[in-house]
Amino acid sequence: MKSLSLASGVFCAALALPSFVTAQETPGYFDGVISTLTQNGYREARLVDAGTRRIVAFDAYGSEVSLTIHPRNGSIESWDYVNLRDR
Repeated sequence: MKSLSLASGVFCAALALPSFVTAQETPGYFDGVISTLTQNGYREARLVDAGTRRIVAFDAYGSEVSLTIHPRNGSIESWDYVNLRDR
């Protein structure tokens, strides 16, 4: 009986694992992040590397910036200039 309980527990865990996958792997996740960035004044946002969650966009001043996105909540983890435009 214990082996049956263990087997069913492992089976349930295997079914639950996909729900614990980070948001970055969910289809549409980056589309939502890019949409939010656009609403916040970034232009021409594009996904550069899904593995590192890297998005490149233009800020409100026209400078190209590289953004690393948080894997779960979509916030900006890091922000750096790619091409700085004179203001």
